[in-house]
Amino acid sequence: MAKSTEKLNKNGDRRGMSLNSQKNIASALKVLKGNNHAKKDYSITCILKEMANDPAPERWLEVEDKGKGYTLRQATARRIWIEAVRGNAKIIGELMDRTDGKVTQPIGGEGGGPVITKILVTSEQDKENVERVTKGERT
Repeated sequence: MAKSTEKLNKNGDRRGMSLNSQKNIASALKVLKGNNHAKKDYSITCILKEMANDPAPERWLEVEDKGKGYTLRQATARRIWIEAVRGNAKIIGELMDRTDGKVTQPIGGEGGGPVITKILVTSEQDKENVERVTKGERT
């Protein structure tokens, strides 16, 4: 018999009460498919870009920057420069990547040669599938 403090469904048992039940997972997926916030338009990056031109709150600024009407974008850039000048190595690296561009990393095999990929198959069907894929066919 269930304790009086346990939550039960309308049938008097716990069936379907778990968040991981198939019914609840299916219901959550339906909500996500119709939810605009789950789409790319509401990504953190998009929201940050929208907020970048908002005024920076005075309490977040350095004393000498208060009253200058900086946006969040300007205040952030100024803070990056201050940290770089103070010797923050991580910030200096990020700043260099932003201003000079990242150093390209060559991709190659031994001695600069081509990258060799070996594919081991265990059956004739797998071998045929791999051959078809390497020729650009669909399996």
